[in-house]
Amino acid sequence: MKLTFKPPHVRNTVITNEQGHVLYSTSTAFTFDTRVTVVKKHVPNEFNIGKVESSEILAKIEWHTFASTVIKYDGMDLLASQFIPNKGILGRRRVFRGPDGLLYKWKIGPRNCTLMLDGKEVARHHPMVIGFNKPGHEAYLEVFSPVEHMLDLVVLTFIYVEKLRRGTQEAPGTDRMHAPIEPAN
Repeated sequence: MKLTFKPPHVRNTVITNEQGHVLYSTSTAFTFDTRVTVVKKHVPNEFNIGKVESSEILAKIEWHTFASTVIKYDGMDLLASQFIPNKGILGRRRVFRGPDGLLYKWKIGPRNCTLMLDGKEVARHHPMVIGFNKPGHEAYLEVFSPVEHMLDLVVLTFIYVEKLRRGTQEAPGTDRMHAPIEPAN
């Protein structure tokens, strides 16, 4: 499955499938002390590509600079430092437990992120290519069949890790790679 991000910035984007149906969208509100990204899940209109039948809020991500980011998902307030903690040197790996009880690991690289399960790649981000020396394409997330059953969680965790990856490149200090463990309010 190929999920395309237009534009490629994960905090304000529309996510479509190969047929052009809108499956998810994100929007981020900025305030003085907090940024909140709302992740919406859409039911596409099968007769009108690009249009949606209905929408619901899948999750909210409250990005914090000096405390752990809070992910509101599935009726819970989850501290990112506990829900998807960092592992490895410099926090370049993020792990989470899926609904199937298995441990998944996002590897955060300099240009993309890859989701691994038991040493096998199950999702990979492909950044946008302008296309000067090779054919261009929009940014997309390639999701393989072993994790399609938990697509919502794959998309949500990807948005989180991709923002961390981009945050370290775009504006140092805007997102923390190492957040302390603390209780959610």
